[in-house]
Amino acid sequence: MTLRKILFRSILLVFCSFLWTGAFSQEFNYEFTGKVVDKELHPISSATVIVNDKEQKHVSSAITDSLGSFILRHNKSIDGHTLKVQHLGYKEYQSLIKGANNNDLGTIQLLELDNMLKAVEVKAKPNLIEVNGGTITYNVENSIGGQDASALEALKRAPGVYVEGESSITLNGKGGVQILLDGRQTYLSGKELTDLLKSLSSNDLKSIEIINSPTAKFDASGSAGIINIKTKKIQIKGLNGNITSTVAYGVSPKQLQNMSVNYRVDKLNVFGSYNHTLGNYNYLYGSNRSQNGKSYNSHTEDVDKRQKMSARFGIDYLLNDKNTIGFLANGNFIFGGGITDTRTEISTQPSSVIEETLDAVNDYYGQVTSRYNFNLNYRYEDTLGHILNIDADYGLFDKWNKNLQSNTYKDVNGHVNEDNLYRTLNGIDIDMKGVKVDYSAKIWEGTVEAGAKYSQVSSANDSRFYHVIPTADSLDNRRSNDFQFDERISSAYLDYRRAIKKWSFQAGLRLEVASSEGLLFYKEDDQDKDSEIKRSFTNLFPFFSITTQPGENQNLSLSYAKRIERPAYQDLNPFIYMLDELSFWQGNPFLNPELTHRLTLLYSRRNSTVVTFNFAYSDQFNAKVTDTLETEKIVMVSRNVGIQKHWSLALTQNFSPKSWWDLSFNGLLYYIQNDVSFDEYRNLNLQQFAGRLSLLQSFRLPFKMKGEISASYNSKRLSGANTFSRAISQVDVGLQKALLGDKASLRIAVNDIYKGNQSKSNQSFPGFQSSNYGYFESRQVRLSFSYKFSNGQSGSQRTRKSALDSESGRIQ
Repeated sequence: MTLRKILFRSILLVFCSFLWTGAFSQEFNYEFTGKVVDKELHPISSATVIVNDKEQKHVSSAITDSLGSFILRHNKSIDGHTLKVQHLGYKEYQSLIKGANNNDLGTIQLLELDNMLKAVEVKAKPNLIEVNGGTITYNVENSIGGQDASALEALKRAPGVYVEGESSITLNGKGGVQILLDGRQTYLSGKELTDLLKSLSSNDLKSIEIINSPTAKFDASGSAGIINIKTKKIQIKGLNGNITSTVAYGVSPKQLQNMSVNYRVDKLNVFGSYNHTLGNYNYLYGSNRSQNGKSYNSHTEDVDKRQKMSARFGIDYLLNDKNTIGFLANGNFIFGGGITDTRTEISTQPSSVIEETLDAVNDYYGQVTSRYNFNLNYRYEDTLGHILNIDADYGLFDKWNKNLQSNTYKDVNGHVNEDNLYRTLNGIDIDMKGVKVDYSAKIWEGTVEAGAKYSQVSSANDSRFYHVIPTADSLDNRRSNDFQFDERISSAYLDYRRAIKKWSFQAGLRLEVASSEGLLFYKEDDQDKDSEIKRSFTNLFPFFSITTQPGENQNLSLSYAKRIERPAYQDLNPFIYMLDELSFWQGNPFLNPELTHRLTLLYSRRNSTVVTFNFAYSDQFNAKVTDTLETEKIVMVSRNVGIQKHWSLALTQNFSPKSWWDLSFNGLLYYIQNDVSFDEYRNLNLQQFAGRLSLLQSFRLPFKMKGEISASYNSKRLSGANTFSRAISQVDVGLQKALLGDKASLRIAVNDIYKGNQSKSNQSFPGFQSSNYGYFESRQVRLSFSYKFSNGQSGSQRTRKSALDSESGRIQ
């Protein structure tokens, strides 16, 4: 029996067994809802709510969500029972429940522990993976291997997440993921997004949330779901901070530094952080392609010499018990050189005798990427459930690079047949503005949410291509252009949810109106030319879900959502980037948005089990494809190629065989069908089953030590339009030792021990075949020392979302 069949049957058996258990569970006739906040009325998530009977025996329990809300259900009256609310750093709340009907317990306010807590050692058992309804959370701060690396490396360890080729992020085997950073978009996508995540330290991350069924409140982008990367929020009054220094070695040495500080007093909270990653990153990749009766065998050595830095600064001020204002600034900077050295051996089929070689060197002697984002926030919240949140955002993205490229053709004897030298100067400036208003209130025994958003994006792109000759550089007008792009998006949403006994219903509708204008300026036959592309779209995005509790601490939900995947701004830019004279990357100004209908069936049990089935139907499927150009060249370009159907079945399971041993398993089985067309003569209907397994184990060891082992396996899979990738696997290990009274820690970790994460793929269509490979320095050893200082007591710090949630994620 094949691995695919074993995986499918195992997951299906577990899934069916959970549904069987739920089918014979009892109904709940009584329901209690409430909300848990701190003394400043900020919601407290992950608080434990417990109901005990008159003999103090456990009856029911719940965990508060990110809004501090909870729901308690029971099949018998709990009148006169005891309600307890507990959370680390707060005094326990306790009261009697009065009334046997459905009740709103209102807002429960927890008080902070006083300074006597300093004399008490409080220990909580950390969970690496937590599940709460349809959200799966990977707690990066509790992971040894997830720390002392980049945010991208931490993201790779989250359940269901895979990063293809260091640039494309998929969730449960499907592309089109919306990435949020503390609820705000990162202003980047594609390669630029992964570069940003590489510049962020995983030591700044608290957790990674995977949201399988986003509601109408979220922007409609993200056909595969939403990943929200949450940074740490220091919940201590006074002056507190953390410093971590890391050295790493893969192919070359690297140094990572992370520093964060927080100062909180009375109504004022000021916080900031800085981190950098210094050192080169090495890549090896190549291809062997057959095209028009010739064979091209290419090998590239790529050294990325760019250094990465990021910083943030924020301030929150509590005007009174109901009103808060805040300011947040983020900056990310990538600068430095780089070099690629590509050698291509050319022969005429069927012979393998080399007839000619092409040696191409790209010297990126100047590269700078700067990203800034400024957020101003106002929030009103009262004890009756009325919440008003206003965000105003301004973002800047600036990128330029200078490249000198040589192309040298040699015959079999090493004689130079042709030698060409080019210089390219590219610049990108993107200006983004946005404002967003959200309001929620309790009405008709439920909760209604409404909001509106407006954003405007202006992009100026300039590309200059020169032939370098002994006398001077000569501008090539055919490959040079000026592209300007402006886009305006207005959106509004309405969402309502209500619980009736054991059932919960939620429905919402989002309206988005988008208009854009692209202007391309170029020269043709020494004449100035311009081309204008105007577009406008109006789309409705419905969402609904039905949730029931088949048993205590169990949830079963069915949801539907319509989603959209707009092209990245740089995919619309018709720039041409050369790897060598035979290989190009190019933008496509005629790209249309991809629309997806998504159906999700989800089962969750306690804080340990999530089973998810997804079906997604994507029209105008957008994929990066490799196509032929002229007789001997290839071009990599994004296109709307047709329709994609995607089925997936995923299981996330936590369990603890021993008190000192925790495991988290994630299994995924998915099926992709691509009905795509490159042109009227090349129509492909491709199908592929694929699977992914990952197991994360943590151990509590003697002498204040912790250990961690993680392993993952990806089967053969279909990605993009017509790329089939071979199976890969990876094993990571880590060890941590607490020092200086738990104020410091020493960690060592080794990733990809046996270098199993080496990609190989194939793609073909009539007249073209290509085999590709790549390795991205995944095997590394890291040694780090971390020290934290604190002179305060427990408090809270808020998070907020940006008005540029969608647009910022489309910069590439």
